[in-house]
Amino acid sequence: MPEAQTDTPRRGAAVATGIAAPSRYHEKFVATVIKQIEDGTAPWLREAKAGEPTIPRNAITGRRYTGGNALYLASRGQERGFTDNRWVSKQQLRENGGKLARGAAGERILYRDDSGKTPVWRTTTVYNVEQTRGLKLERRPPRAEWHAHRAADAVIASSAVPIDESPGDLGYYVRNEDRIVIPERGRFSSADTYYNTAFRHMAHASGHEKRMNRETFREAHSEGLDGEAHGREQLRVEIATMTTAQRVGVGYQPADSEAYKDLWVKALKADPREIHRAAAEADRISRGLLRPARDQLRDLAREARTSRSRTAPERAPAAPPRPAPERAAPSMTPGR
Repeated sequence: MPEAQTDTPRRGAAVATGIAAPSRYHEKFVATVIKQIEDGTAPWLREAKAGEPTIPRNAITGRRYTGGNALYLASRGQERGFTDNRWVSKQQLRENGGKLARGAAGERILYRDDSGKTPVWRTTTVYNVEQTRGLKLERRPPRAEWHAHRAADAVIASSAVPIDESPGDLGYYVRNEDRIVIPERGRFSSADTYYNTAFRHMAHASGHEKRMNRETFREAHSEGLDGEAHGREQLRVEIATMTTAQRVGVGYQPADSEAYKDLWVKALKADPREIHRAAAEADRISRGLLRPARDQLRDLAREARTSRSRTAPERAPAAPPRPAPERAAPSMTPGR
């Protein structure tokens, strides 16, 4: 079940335009997101049921868009009232016998063109499938519950940071000990809530100097909970939690982010590029959480495909995936 790469636009395509400073793109992006944050409807502030197709995909290749492009298309699609998460380029539309609806306006996404001596950021335009006619597309069936839960368990078991369960009600990350504490599984209202809690703390702990060495992580622990850096770090953590939950197939349960909304809006107004940076970094965080469990996830994906071809697709196979390799917790300097 490894994540597909971003659908990279064809180099030199007619719709691509060289842009040294894509400020219009970022201003449009951040305006949409700020409005959604203020309304409480930003993608990472909304609950998503297990199996609900939310991460934008290319309609033809089936690949998920990633990073800033994924969040941009999710936000713009939501703002424009689209209920389908699939997008397609004009060229793909022509090659697959489809047509654009009259007056259809697309969305421009960014990609880096490395064909020349110096990399150049370019844009290409994609359209939601609800703006098209004549395309024959099949919707992929959602993952069975057993598959999603076992995938989530594999990710948690392979965590680079020890995760201890506590009889209490609080979850937190202890930086000076580099460990995560979460309530016992039975204290959660649902399995999805348990998985999201674990993913959320794993996402934050990924910023430690021995792992991603994230600037917002360091500054958040230095400035404290009320600092701007803490808000920027939490933005990355929430988007990464949402992305990870959707990639493994469990439902997404947003955290109580009321205290962060003002910090997010302030940061995004100060620098419109911050939302793209946050989304791109959140994507790297999510990939980093999944990477240690890559072999187990592949085994599970193979078992799921086999199960779908049998008469009882919802029944979990008897053989478990290969166990996650044991990892020693990295050392960490004293701190909060």
